[in-house]
Amino acid sequence: MSETGFTLPRPAQLRRFGMVLYPAGLRMQQALAREVGEKDLPDQLIILEHDPVFTLGRNATPADIHMSEDFLATQGVSVHRTDRGGEVTYHGPGQIVAYPICNLRGGREDVGRLVRGLEEAMIRTAADFGVVADRLPGAPGIWVDTPRGPEKLGAIGLHLSRWISTHGIAFNVRPNLDHFRWITPCGFTDKGVCSLASLLGDGAPTWEEAADFLQGHLIHYLALDLQPVRPPTRSVSALTWRRGVAGPEILMMLRVPEHGFWWQSVTGMMEPGETPEETAHRELQEETGLRGSLRSLDFAHTFWVDPAILGFPEGEPRFNTEICFAMEVSRDAEVVLAPDEHTEYLWCSLDEAHERMRWEGSKAALARLRRVLGA
Repeated sequence: MSETGFTLPRPAQLRRFGMVLYPAGLRMQQALAREVGEKDLPDQLIILEHDPVFTLGRNATPADIHMSEDFLATQGVSVHRTDRGGEVTYHGPGQIVAYPICNLRGGREDVGRLVRGLEEAMIRTAADFGVVADRLPGAPGIWVDTPRGPEKLGAIGLHLSRWISTHGIAFNVRPNLDHFRWITPCGFTDKGVCSLASLLGDGAPTWEEAADFLQGHLIHYLALDLQPVRPPTRSVSALTWRRGVAGPEILMMLRVPEHGFWWQSVTGMMEPGETPEETAHRELQEETGLRGSLRSLDFAHTFWVDPAILGFPEGEPRFNTEICFAMEVSRDAEVVLAPDEHTEYLWCSLDEAHERMRWEGSKAALARLRRVLGA
């Protein structure tokens, strides 16, 4: 084995998603770690983007976050405690997050090699765009020497259980660096944070361009022998709303017990040949009997589908990408439920709808609708 990363190849599957909301990302990692550790699933490399979050590692304290919960809520930033190493860090749009879920048993029982391989992949990605980055003794991650002093370009934080790794790296392409000022990033008060955009300006790559290079280096330095993988299914959600006397009202429907028994608005799987817009109109008609004016929320997210909740047979892990819309219907429109889908419905205020929603994807879509409506 080389000093940097692994050379003994292992079967692996690459799953490159777009936006994954942070709690969904945790469930995704936990599910895949069980499969890798217990069912001999190939190693997994997940590459994605998160919503704005501060994550607290095992060594973090609440004092590492400098802003109040109320302030962070108004800025759309949530806080999550995790089992990874390290202190507090930030994830958000414009940052590449990579989770290597690897089985280090069988000749690869060396966490140091995993760490060095991950760091080297980030160093090489920076170099691909003309940025010189390197390791800094006593400071995990990769760093760039700038006129302001050393600034972190890529962070690393891992968790290992029975030689199965979770969590991983965060590489800054063009995130909102102001958010890092609201925390003590990774416990450092005398060092800054940078991104390819802050270093290169207009010459910085897009997220997708940087992810292409980082992906290739990760595959090389982790010695991953890529195997076929089933792509995510696709669905839509259509937050159905009307103009009420006291403000916007959201249609919430209770799923029948065999389909989960939770409250939701209109959702449905895309059928072959359909566009997302066609699916949204069809599902609205089938589930509620309503027609309305469709508006994109410019939001899609991917999540792991728990077979125990939705009754799917066990097998290769399933993932779904949901594309989110809002649908305005007239105030006097009559709701006609499909009895095999839902048992009852309510028109709720935005706050009540938020309380009734089970999944973070629905709540994130509702937050976007709230901003669109200025409510």
